Amino acid sequence: MEDLLPLIRRRRSIRRFQRRPLPKEILERLIEAARWAPSASNVQPWQFIVVTDEEVRRAVGREARFLFVKSYHVAEAPAIIVICGDPRSPFYLHDCCIAGAHILLEAAALGLGTCWIGLFKEERIKEILRIPERWKVVALIAVGYPAEDPTPPPRLKLEEVLHWEGFGGKGPPLRRRLFGVGPLTVLPRYFKMLLRRGR
Repeated sequence: MEDLLPLIRRRRSIRRFQRRPLPKEILERLIEAARWAPSASNVQPWQFIVVTDEEVRRAVGREARFLFVKSYHVAEAPAIIVICGDPRSPFYLHDCCIAGAHILLEAAALGLGTCWIGLFKEERIKEILRIPERWKVVALIAVGYPAEDPTPPPRLKLEEVLHWEGFGGKGPPLRRRLFGVGPLTVLPRYFKMLLRRGR
């Protein structure tokens, strides 16, 4: 039986990509992985837009940001996968996020790097990509061949997140989640990215 856990542990969020284009067959395989994700009542409330055109990628990338930092790496990736969800399904967010996780794992299995982007100007992206009004943009996934090999980010320990038969204790304190494993542990990578761009 194939063990998936090592692949999950190896996967990283990548913010530097090689300039190599991705073959259409590889991109279709990522969407095929998403297509087989489970969904509530098998409604499959998703659509996927693959953006490879450089001008369109740059337009989409300009609308992505993390806190006060623009996500330049989105436009620099050779492809962006835009996940759209149909809000008429009450579980569209859950379903689309599971489908997106399938994309991340299939990409990792193929030796590709990805970065999940959850903060962006939705209305502008809908305009750029001609997405119908009733659809929601759930996430952007930057994908390409990685040009970096970041160290693993810190994780909460198993005993800090696992409970048996009911919620025991309080869970890790907010201070630990913010300073031990949270945003302050990833901001240095953003600053390095900005410094590289300034050169």
